[in-house]
Amino acid sequence: MEEACAGQDVLPVSPGARVSVLRYLVSDSAVLREHWEQAPFVCTDPDDLGEIFALGTVERLIHSGTLPLPCIRLFRDGAAVPVGGLGRPAERGASHRERRVDGAAVLAQITAGATLVVEELQTYCPPLATFAASLAAETGCRTYCAAFLTPPRSRGVAPHYDTASVFIRQFHGSKRWRVAQPVTRWPAREWSGVPVETEVVLEVELRAGQCLYVPRGFIHSGTATGAASAHLSVGLTPPTWASVLRRLTDAALADEPLREALPYGFAGMEPAKLQALLAERLTLAIGRLERLASGPEAAQALAKASSPPSAAPAPEAGSLRSALTASPGDPGKPVKSGERDLLDCSPAKTDTDLDSNARAGRPG
Repeated sequence: MEEACAGQDVLPVSPGARVSVLRYLVSDSAVLREHWEQAPFVCTDPDDLGEIFALGTVERLIHSGTLPLPCIRLFRDGAAVPVGGLGRPAERGASHRERRVDGAAVLAQITAGATLVVEELQTYCPPLATFAASLAAETGCRTYCAAFLTPPRSRGVAPHYDTASVFIRQFHGSKRWRVAQPVTRWPAREWSGVPVETEVVLEVELRAGQCLYVPRGFIHSGTATGAASAHLSVGLTPPTWASVLRRLTDAALADEPLREALPYGFAGMEPAKLQALLAERLTLAIGRLERLASGPEAAQALAKASSPPSAAPAPEAGSLRSALTASPGDPGKPVKSGERDLLDCSPAKTDTDLDSNARAGRPG
């Protein structure tokens, strides 16, 4: 199905839906539970993704004239390609405004062998935003989505790891993947860019309709086969025990004895005496943490860690007109008819005017 993001009338999933949206990524949740954060695996039969996202979705986005230039990246043979020259000319010489993607310029780069990465998809594709919100609600993980399009026999991003567990959902063509053991298990810091060699644990050709799960920290890279490749990368950033403990530690360190300054003249004190004073405060902090761990603060810390930020609800249709016609100082009171006329500075358009504009290629 190539109509994803073309309209917003029917969405396949909704936040809080009882049916698991993981079915678009994996067909057996037991297999995911077994491999979660431990080992990569391939699912060969997830549900059809076309009702949420497809190749036509990306094409519409890059030609829409609304996609900001920072939302795309390009790579060729593992190296980043500058995108500064791929923006549409600013209207009326407004060089200070954020530039928009020039679709034709992007296509020229892809034809020349570059891989296109489109990010911030949840902002510009409502069905995908709904899918991601449902996935976050179901898993408790923060979610991001990005699309990767690679020409035939081309390598995109260089080998790297992610700090999120990633589902690589192939929806067009195929790509050959190599997945290797992590340098650091469950890394907290982003990839440094320094090449490393670790044991390869999986090599697979991912075909359209299949999904590859890569746990965070595992080094991976892909090369398109003789066919062009397009996949959706869905990242799940899980809360960690460190994030829970950090909340409790912040609460413990707010206690009065731990807010006390080091004694006057500490710079000249004997190290052993300073270390003894530190041990006393450490004992106080540990005791406070133990009390917090058995109290309501622990439940609050766990709840906050497992509750990803939710997107604001979409405004109802007609909300803009309601805002424009509201009386200043009283949002619920519409302005008088004479005042409303001041808000519409353009002459009324008849059906004939709209038809002639369309034939002339002008906006209606």
